[in-house]
Amino acid sequence: MTQERRTQWAAQFAVAAELCKRGYDVSFTMGNSTPVADLMLVSPILKQMFLVDVKGLYCKNVWIVKRKPIRQDLYYVLALVPVDAAARFFLVRQQDMNAHIAEELKRLGRPDEYRVTGMLFSASEKHENKWNILPQ
Repeated sequence: MTQERRTQWAAQFAVAAELCKRGYDVSFTMGNSTPVADLMLVSPILKQMFLVDVKGLYCKNVWIVKRKPIRQDLYYVLALVPVDAAARFFLVRQQDMNAHIAEELKRLGRPDEYRVTGMLFSASEKHENKWNILPQ
């Protein structure tokens, strides 16, 4: 198994564990037939269903994130899962992620339809531990 694949699995399980500790019901979507998100959740208070797309890194680097059509029920949890330290989590609303992607394309002078998109690690730091953006 490649480092990237191990990292993504570690990130998904770390995010799922953290969400479970916070009272969310978590289901893995599993497989290539679910391109929108990795996790389906039900919030602990309102019992609202929503989706989480997990992106994992094992060291500080650019988060590779594909821009997707807007959904009000989609959130991103970026998980830094280093081998020798505790995981860190960065939570981003989908519309904010799309804004970060647009900003990065502009900074690089790339067209809107450029295939590889994402955001700098430094841009994600203001989203660290913003668990309150998720439906309660």
